[in-house]
Amino acid sequence: MIFDGRWKWELKKQSWAISLWQKAPSYGEYGKHKLNRAVLYSATVLRKTIEDEIEAEKVAKEQNWTLPECKIMRGVISATKYPYTDEDGWAFRGKICVSSYGEGQAASLKVKDVCNWLLHSYVWGVAGYADQKGFAGFLVASDFDKEKFVHFVSFDEWQKVIDADIKNGAF
Repeated sequence: MIFDGRWKWELKKQSWAISLWQKAPSYGEYGKHKLNRAVLYSATVLRKTIEDEIEAEKVAKEQNWTLPECKIMRGVISATKYPYTDEDGWAFRGKICVSSYGEGQAASLKVKDVCNWLLHSYVWGVAGYADQKGFAGFLVASDFDKEKFVHFVSFDEWQKVIDADIKNGAF
């Protein structure tokens, strides 16, 4: 199980990295690498937190114990869902704010699903603003849905999830 300490410190470090590198488009590919790394590392810790909460609830139920509310495993994140464009490499262009993606739909995604997609799918990457004055968030899709749609998650929304885990995670 995860307890306060190193894991939450690691999440704070990754949140700080996202804050720093999303405002530094002049670093180009190196900045994207740092953002991809911070998103991947934070997704790994969040996924571990979710798994620990699920296991803790199972054990607590068997032992008839009372636990604090496990909020992270039931968490949702706001995203925008964009349709597949039939364009080769469409999810990797990284310019989500360009109108060629069409109109996106608001979507609420389970944090666990987003973490799974980040950890197990090859369809994800950093998305920049059309004016190239920073990075907006990341694009992600499950392997199953990669030719149907892609989700855009802003870095602000991702950091809200990280902050919620740091402040409210049961472990």
